[in-house]
Amino acid sequence: MRFQGKSILVTGGARGIGLTTALMMLAEGGRVGVMAMTPEHLRKAAETARARGFALETYQGDVSKPDQVHSTVEAFVRTCGRIDVLVNNAGMIIPKPFMDRTAEDWIRTLEVNLIGVFLCSQAAAKHMLVQKSGKIVNVSSIRGVPHCGREGVMDYSAAKSGVISLTKTMAKELAPHITVNTVAPGHTLTDLTAPLPDAVKKGMVEGSYLKRMAQPEDIAKAILFMASDDANFITGQMLLVDGGFSLKAG
Repeated sequence: MRFQGKSILVTGGARGIGLTTALMMLAEGGRVGVMAMTPEHLRKAAETARARGFALETYQGDVSKPDQVHSTVEAFVRTCGRIDVLVNNAGMIIPKPFMDRTAEDWIRTLEVNLIGVFLCSQAAAKHMLVQKSGKIVNVSSIRGVPHCGREGVMDYSAAKSGVISLTKTMAKELAPHITVNTVAPGHTLTDLTAPLPDAVKKGMVEGSYLKRMAQPEDIAKAILFMASDDANFITGQMLLVDGGFSLKAG
């Protein structure tokens, strides 16, 4: 019960890694809210939590919109009394060849994957600094790790690399009361990756030294560690959870 008495907000928390993280934190005693853009996903997430005997707070909003971020964080704090942990998990990807990619593609990808992390962190840190305590966990990606960016998703790779750098600079500025760390997942089986062609998924598996894709729980466990008191003396760090995929760059 590492999160007993803790209030936690997870962005992109209505499905995949985000929802798995939220459910595991609820199971460990936390009071959890999730922010996502799609009402239907939020409804299903709340139903899933309720079926397991938990109450999940849900908030509709876009992490790239400052007014929506502000209203979500303020509503969460009004409901839960405080915010102890922020998990910046929201993200999106637009696969497209280099010569077909547009400035609009870049802008949207950066807005959601990088600027959204800044906006949500700033809104949460305002309360955490008053409390003189708090943890921020940013979710990056294997694609943000040096030498692991991929053609076709270069803007996503750049944004996730930016999250790793942002984590380090936020950790410096928000110390000593707030820790900021990042978890970088490798290829993970979610409802977003499940429809991929078998040949693509086979390549992902073969690229891992553990010869499988991650389950959402594999990533969520790392997030929970960084968000818990077990990581009280860790800040500005990246935890790579990729089954050894990044080793092939060496």
